Amino acid sequence: MKYLLAILPLLLLLSLISCEPEDELITSSPEALLSFSGDTVLFDTVFVSQGSVTKRLKVFNPNKKAVRISGITLAGAASSPYQLLINGRQSAQVHDMELRGKDSLYILVKVNINPNDASLPFLVADSILFDTNGQRQTVKLVAYGQNAYFHRKEVTGTTTWPNDKPHVLLDTLLVPPGATLTIPKGTHVYAATKAVLLVSGQLLVAGTAEERVTFSGYRREADYRTAPGQWEGIRILAKSADNSIRYTDIYNTLYGLRIGNPGKGGTLVEGCKVAHAFLDGIVGYTSDVKVVNTLIYNCGQYSFGGLGGGHYEVLNSTLVNYENTLPRQTPALVLADYIPGTDIKDQPTSLRLLNTIVYSEGFGFKDEVLLEPGKDAVLEVAHNLLRTEEYKEQLSGNGNLLNVDPKFKKPAKADFSLDTLSPASGAARVLPGITSDLLGKKRDASNPDIGAYERSID
Repeated sequence: MKYLLAILPLLLLLSLISCEPEDELITSSPEALLSFSGDTVLFDTVFVSQGSVTKRLKVFNPNKKAVRISGITLAGAASSPYQLLINGRQSAQVHDMELRGKDSLYILVKVNINPNDASLPFLVADSILFDTNGQRQTVKLVAYGQNAYFHRKEVTGTTTWPNDKPHVLLDTLLVPPGATLTIPKGTHVYAATKAVLLVSGQLLVAGTAEERVTFSGYRREADYRTAPGQWEGIRILAKSADNSIRYTDIYNTLYGLRIGNPGKGGTLVEGCKVAHAFLDGIVGYTSDVKVVNTLIYNCGQYSFGGLGGGHYEVLNSTLVNYENTLPRQTPALVLADYIPGTDIKDQPTSLRLLNTIVYSEGFGFKDEVLLEPGKDAVLEVAHNLLRTEEYKEQLSGNGNLLNVDPKFKKPAKADFSLDTLSPASGAARVLPGITSDLLGKKRDASNPDIGAYERSID
């Protein structure tokens, strides 16, 4: 009995050791390596002086037993433009961290890039080093930095923006009455949350088919390329007149272009693309708007609207919704002599809708056209391809094609050029002054195509 009492503590200790969970036992095997959510943490274009969004790296221990990570270190140490946040602590290096079997941890990575004199994007690189059981693993850190012109709560005079570097709208930019803002070809404009371009003077956006102007959200990661509502948009105010927006792409807005300048000189929108607006693509309020060779797609409300009367032309354009993830409840094209929710009604209204496609996929919308222009309105609707049940009888004839698939090449990839068998091919009317398409391609002189694109011969 006394022998049993003597070995009882030893048996109890052995029992405790044998009951220790395997995932807490630390292995020293050099084969017990870590795995990562990626071999590279990539920051797409980061505008200098503004920092960037924080990225996450997941570090996983795929082994049954725990490992002791002897070091997690930034290769560039304190001089690195990157910062690490590990278990709530910011440090360029951490030592002797244990990670249980099948467990993981997140490392937050942030980059701050100092300005330099470069106009073109430049590369900023570093690495995170992981040392475990005598083995070293590396995760690369890569950021593309770019200098830019920054605009925050700015009132601009008459000026032409340089286009050697991008322009970043951080807040409100106002073009006041009497001033003209010219944005030349090839300019890239990136806008942060709540940024808005307000025009009380004149806006001249002078893109070309070869060198387009681009407005888009500030976030450059791939997941944000088609995300709507990243910035407010462009708003033409009451005192503004004679605006021209040519060969310009407007993406990721709350609304793309809102025009409310009754009685002022018209706004020309030519050769443009407007997409991924959380609300409307282009809307005019009791205004004069001319849209030519323009593609508007996947907006949350109207693609194009003319409300409260006004004079509108939509010529050789394409207004479509394909694989639109926004909860749309309105038709793509609307014209009305009133503004809903206001006292504005019975306003003089006219519309020229020619050579234009207004369509959508699926069965969610049988009517992509809403026309409530009032009894004295002047309407010319001809040689269009339209999806409509409401106006089948009213709009039949005049060269209109109703409820037939336009047969785009690759609509799922936002390629709305015409396929070989498209019924829109050769079905447009020749319009004076419209001799090329959205891409600058020459239109057929006698039998042009309906829509923003002239069909290519494959």
